[in-house]
Amino acid sequence: MRLTPFIVAVTLLLSPFASLAQKPPNILLILTDQHHANMLSSAGNPYLKTHALDAMAKAGIRFTNAYVTNPVCVPSRLSIATGMMAGRLGVFNNGMEATIPANVVANSMGNIIKRGGYDTFYGGKTHLAPELTPLNAGYDEFFRDQRDKLPGAVVEFITRKRDNPFFAVASFINPHDICYAYAARQEDKKGNALVRQLFQQAEALPEDQLPPLPANSGIPEDEPEGVEADMQATSVTPAILMRQDYSDRDWRNYRWIYCRLTERVDAQIGELLEALETTGLDENTLVIFTSDHGDMDGSHRLASKGVFYENSAGVPFIMQYKGIIPAGVVNHQSLVSNGLDVLPTISDYANLPPPEYWLGRSLRPLAEDHTDHAARPYIVAENQAGRMLRSARYKYCVYLNGTRRESLVDLQEDPGEMKNLAASPSHRKLLNQHRTYMQQWIEDSHDDDAKSFAIRPDDQG
Repeated sequence: MRLTPFIVAVTLLLSPFASLAQKPPNILLILTDQHHANMLSSAGNPYLKTHALDAMAKAGIRFTNAYVTNPVCVPSRLSIATGMMAGRLGVFNNGMEATIPANVVANSMGNIIKRGGYDTFYGGKTHLAPELTPLNAGYDEFFRDQRDKLPGAVVEFITRKRDNPFFAVASFINPHDICYAYAARQEDKKGNALVRQLFQQAEALPEDQLPPLPANSGIPEDEPEGVEADMQATSVTPAILMRQDYSDRDWRNYRWIYCRLTERVDAQIGELLEALETTGLDENTLVIFTSDHGDMDGSHRLASKGVFYENSAGVPFIMQYKGIIPAGVVNHQSLVSNGLDVLPTISDYANLPPPEYWLGRSLRPLAEDHTDHAARPYIVAENQAGRMLRSARYKYCVYLNGTRRESLVDLQEDPGEMKNLAASPSHRKLLNQHRTYMQQWIEDSHDDDAKSFAIRPDDQG
């Protein structure tokens, strides 16, 4: 019998590992913005040093196959807050107005955790629908600064003497400021002062002190037209113009700036982790770290986000709970959907029952036992241009428009996503298998918007 995502979620949430009787821990959820999965020195990136996040990974588990539900801020954050695909709430991009049912608001992150008896705090970037802004959605306190003042506010809250466990969200803006790198190159005085300063530093460096171009800096010849479908020349980060005009040196400057911004937010995260350690709170605190989406970082001559390539849709995901989650584990097998899995995971640790409509699953069994008791065959991301489906080895994308509407990539043999296998006769069976997966997803998740453009198996397109 085929397991639907809902059955998988319930199976894991009711597993013996999820029902161990223990006092609910404190929970700290740390979010960054525009932070792709390989922007960690613990992930093997030699061009930056992320001391805090490396220490967190060393103390817990790092998942290497974690993806967002939509590689854009608002829909991704809506998913994390509600455990739903934001498209079911009417949101596929920034600027779209959400329609959020009352039961979804009631079971959103702040509200459901507050019902569990937690003291609650939200600090930093929101980018959420009005119904889910912190003081409307179960948080006792909301601290608005998303930059340098945020660590101090979080530390003050989590180290406060209390009778209840705490739940705190620390939502940092960086390394999102990389979006101002194009303006800094243009000497745009309306840009970000820090990024202008970093750009000037990068420009002054000899080339051998800059990161090289990524190995997949080229544009695949058979790239679907849907990749560029929503790129606007008027965007703050005009990826379409950068793809056409940026020189190799421009891209290397960009990558250097991105590294420095990531190190900056890593240091701020370090203040939170240090506070937990020095107060002994780390012994009874679950810490989860992830991001709302990545950044193309020069791969395929692209910047920013919004596309289904690995650097845009793939994000870091680390869990630490000392004495409970074994230390130093790297999980390369399991597929994680951060927008669907974060809320079931923290609800599991808070001993709160999940609502029936959640499509995600608790990662607690994976983190604590390292076994995937009901391995999901795929996860899906969406945007207004199409859908992405990641299986164990392959990535399949289908787009609404274009003469070449599909891509199929073997991520084991082609991690840089340079070869589209969708038109290969020898891969026809695999293509149809992933078309079948997509049809299953449409049915199981009620993805009615995708029905108009998803391609059925054996359809020649």
